[in-house]
Amino acid sequence: MLGIKVKAAEFRVTYGSVPRDDQEIAILTRSMLEILLDMASYIDVPAAHVAEHRAAPGFADMGGASSGLKPLIGIHSSVEKPSDAFVMIRYRDYWFWIDDRDLPSKGVFSFLMFLFTLTESGSGQVSPVLTVPAG
Repeated sequence: MLGIKVKAAEFRVTYGSVPRDDQEIAILTRSMLEILLDMASYIDVPAAHVAEHRAAPGFADMGGASSGLKPLIGIHSSVEKPSDAFVMIRYRDYWFWIDDRDLPSKGVFSFLMFLFTLTESGSGQVSPVLTVPAG
């Protein structure tokens, strides 16, 4: 099905839509930005934030929950600080969190954090920039 060489001991996996030869598997993936935008659609957005045009409604608010699709991640919001959160953050007087009993959401969040470590391209210390006047 993939059009790869049956007797090859190794295959190259590359980013792209078309493999260069019969020993390469080309995969066209989403960018980290596309992944984050998709995950953001599952946030339980406070009605006040939607009314003030600070954020778009979430997946459930747009009727996505009634479609039968299970959310990839559950991110809740409330003015009350959560008592049992895996991760949480306060933003604009609301708490946003993932419940510590929600194993699938914890797994997706942890996987996202792992992807961020893979895409990190920091090269240690940045050298200072020095400007020397020439006049």
